[in-house]
Amino acid sequence: MKKSTILMILGVGAFTACNSPEGNVENDSLSDATADTAVAYQDERGAIEADGVQVKDVGEDFWAGVDWDAPVVDDPEMKNAGVEMRSNNEYNIYTMDDRLLFDTDKAQLRSEGEQKLQEIVNEIKDLPQNGQIRIFGHADARASNEYNKQLSAERARAVQNWLQNQGGINANRLSIEAMGETEPRATNETARGRQLNRRVAVVVVTREQ
Repeated sequence: MKKSTILMILGVGAFTACNSPEGNVENDSLSDATADTAVAYQDERGAIEADGVQVKDVGEDFWAGVDWDAPVVDDPEMKNAGVEMRSNNEYNIYTMDDRLLFDTDKAQLRSEGEQKLQEIVNEIKDLPQNGQIRIFGHADARASNEYNKQLSAERARAVQNWLQNQGGINANRLSIEAMGETEPRATNETARGRQLNRRVAVVVVTREQ
């Protein structure tokens, strides 16, 4: 048997042991994971450590404290793309009306929505490349809170996947948060208010880590 074939068999055996469904492998832990197997755990920090990427975790308190009323930036390219941009000395917020991205009650990106996201990617690539990025999905209050949270999560995930797979953004930087109806920008009693509340916001950390 050739040496390369032996190594391949050993490699397959090691991977199988690491993911034993019986859970009886002594070293089955994130500390022993490679970059590939860390992704299988769906643990963002594990993937970052395994890849050796220097992306600093800003912590959940940071995300909970995002100021949605940060100063508006007069950026012609963002305006033309239909994207509202806000910024302070810690992060940029790129907010899009859900109609720009999705059909009603859907979580599949429209082609027009992909064009908007590409404009955001162009901006992100000019920013520090070790800043975390979180995609927030927001909904109005017409359906149940459970439904609104699920839909906003699916939409945020669709944007995350596009930023990673089509936009070329490092997956280790990306995370999502489903806000549902909890952070309205306007009243839910009017059609205009509900439309303002249905949105996706991409928050990019810009401060030096």
